Amino acid sequence: MLSICLTSETEAADWDIVAAPGSEQITTPTPETTNNSLPAFEGTGITQESDVVFPILDATTFPTTPESIIGIDDRSIVSNTTLFPYRTSCFIVTTFPDAIKYGSGNLVSSDTILTAGHCIYDETFGGWATSIAVYPARNGFSSPFGKVNAKSFYVSSEYLNLSLTIDKRREYDLGHIKLDQKIGKTTGWLGLTKTLSNDITLTGFPTPKNRDYKMYTQKGKLKNSSENNIFYGLDTEGGQSGSAVYNTNNNIIGVHTNGDVAYNWGTRMNAKNFETTKKIADTAMLSYRSHVQNIGWQGWVNDTGTTGTTGQSKRLEAINLNLSDSSYSGNIEYRTHVQDIGWQTWQKNGAMAGTTGQSKRLEALEIRLTGDLAKNYNIRYRSHVQSIGWQAWKSNGQMTGTTGQSLRLEAIQIQLVKK
Repeated sequence: MLSICLTSETEAADWDIVAAPGSEQITTPTPETTNNSLPAFEGTGITQESDVVFPILDATTFPTTPESIIGIDDRSIVSNTTLFPYRTSCFIVTTFPDAIKYGSGNLVSSDTILTAGHCIYDETFGGWATSIAVYPARNGFSSPFGKVNAKSFYVSSEYLNLSLTIDKRREYDLGHIKLDQKIGKTTGWLGLTKTLSNDITLTGFPTPKNRDYKMYTQKGKLKNSSENNIFYGLDTEGGQSGSAVYNTNNNIIGVHTNGDVAYNWGTRMNAKNFETTKKIADTAMLSYRSHVQNIGWQGWVNDTGTTGTTGQSKRLEAINLNLSDSSYSGNIEYRTHVQDIGWQTWQKNGAMAGTTGQSKRLEALEIRLTGDLAKNYNIRYRSHVQSIGWQAWKSNGQMTGTTGQSLRLEAIQIQLVKK
């Protein structure tokens, strides 16, 4: 492990972000996956018909001097912020109990922003922030993707440990924000990697009021690393805390958190932070539908919704199950027990189980998860059965329904539950 002497350090300020009621500490899981990276996603890139201009609250706290311009300022303004990967970079306005501050962050899933821990919790300004507004791809006073709000916040438990020295806490300076909209489906998001890269980019919003709320970017080289931090010569100012440091594949290797006269540094995407971020960023969505006697295919329903009918004596004939937006490897698999056929083979990821056009009833169902999905989720389900009604919930490959009784399935409900 490399030893680095830190001098004249200053925390990258002007933005430090929020937590509010519903904020949660993270207990990071023990890494179990062999995957070293998650790919970036470019999104649809569709903008609104016209840019939306929002009034911006004045921050009450600003740095008085640039913190970390190393020699000549080599950053450049991003003129078209709607291009990928720039549109994943977010300008953030945070209200703390004692201050309003600005900062930066990057989307890492459809509804998750990765940022610095001190951008979510700052005891100097009253602890957890009380509200946060996020502007993806902000360009001056233009917001091509509008505004979204945060609904929950996460900071590493080590960073919240005020009994540690500030230098030690900086090793764990990492935070996550969950949004109230899946804006990342439009903007896309950056990937994650545990593998360090020599060629890196840092993009964010430096001293926003002084620089007209413009996005700045710079490419450069990684200088050094330790177990929990990365060090680089890229130029930064207050407001860029929380900016992703990413490689040429648009995969994040760390998050900018601090400035110095000789170099800047951030929190490394090590194995522990990789697993934590993947767990929080995962937005797996379950959807399913059924083919019903005399009706045909019904519309898709989501987690815990009911597909099929009750009180109408109509048989289920086929089902589709699908999982989307998951960052975990693995599949959802399912099989049905069909009248006159018995157990069919296992299907997965949206394929049909059962029959159509044969007037055959479904009699039983089994559902299971595989891969990392199974390590992080349980799948629960129940069925409404002819002459019985709703049965008890089953899970993870158990059978719901009946066999050998010639009873039809009439409806099902399914839940995807995080462990």
